Amino acid sequence: MFAWHTPLSNAWQDSLVAPVRGEAPGVDRVLLTGATGFIGGNLLVTLINAGLLDRLVCLVRGASVADALARLRVSAVRCGLPHSRALRIGESNVMVGELGGELPEADEARLAEISHVINCAAQASLPTQPDMADTNVRDTLRFASRFSGSRSLRRFLHVSTAMACGTQCGANVQESPFGYGESQHIVPYTRSKREVERLLRVTYPRLPLVVVRPSIVVGHTVLGTLPSASLFWVFRVVHGARRFTARAMNRLDVVSADDCARAIALLAVKPTLAFDTYHVSAGTEAPTIGQIIGAMDEATGTSGRRYSMCRVRDFGAIARDVVGRDRSGSGRLIEHALRRYAGFAELDYAFDNRRLRKEIGFEPLPFTDYLSECVRTSRGVGIVEQMRWDFK
Repeated sequence: MFAWHTPLSNAWQDSLVAPVRGEAPGVDRVLLTGATGFIGGNLLVTLINAGLLDRLVCLVRGASVADALARLRVSAVRCGLPHSRALRIGESNVMVGELGGELPEADEARLAEISHVINCAAQASLPTQPDMADTNVRDTLRFASRFSGSRSLRRFLHVSTAMACGTQCGANVQESPFGYGESQHIVPYTRSKREVERLLRVTYPRLPLVVVRPSIVVGHTVLGTLPSASLFWVFRVVHGARRFTARAMNRLDVVSADDCARAIALLAVKPTLAFDTYHVSAGTEAPTIGQIIGAMDEATGTSGRRYSMCRVRDFGAIARDVVGRDRSGSGRLIEHALRRYAGFAELDYAFDNRRLRKEIGFEPLPFTDYLSECVRTSRGVGIVEQMRWDFK
């Protein structure tokens, strides 16, 4: 079933294995979107390891079934599935299409058999894309409309983001549906995810909707940055500069992609849930920036001057130190990204996860405990190269 390579608590391990062992009652057919992405790829591996491959269908873009299948297998291998097991993913596990696109009649019939939907598909790149609102709002709503009158659907799990809360919350952000009022956001992505949450509830009130909001997803507890280096390069820059605009005591609520995927999988297949909104987060265990810098010192075997706060205007110099003066384009990109991420770090948010801990015994491995794997798998990889994960 689930393969354990990291020191998780016994309760967390048992809670993951038990609900999916054997028959997985009530789970007839699972539809997963976004399976070629970071969280979705880890979910794909988690569901396969749980013995659900014969009940799994993935909506994947591709020029053909063979092309989509190849992309799906590459994603699974990147997220830790052995190549030999990835070859077991077959054409029956693939549905070629896009979130808001048309589907052939045969695939429409397959949708009628779906009992559980896990919707991970989204446009999440740091640069604002012109189609971001279309993908994250319009296409998601159109996709959900396919299941609004379904008699077989038992759960529609939508993966959002904890930062959909906006920038005007208290330090401890609660797990609850958002109100209908206006909210301020640092990037259009989080605004679009908040809006689609609201519209899903309003437009399809009978949809068996469960919203899951991961916090900052960085690295993998076993594979480090190999599945994706998204965001880890920011920690490398801040560690090297030992300066940032946030206080050393500010918390950064980070979870690994594999812990995130395990939690989502459990929430998707558990027969009954107490709530319809959950944070997948470190919560009160979120480390401070100072603790992260210390853990990176230990992982890299280095130490430097004491961490200090800087001003936004200093980001240009920090970026030039990273890329050198002969790569001004990359330097400007780093400076722009640091401004965005600084806005999140300055909020000092921790996302309450008491619901999830009670529901499934959630005990994520702390970022500072698996950060060494992210450092190890980043050796020899330039920061500019790692940035590509966030600027596709």
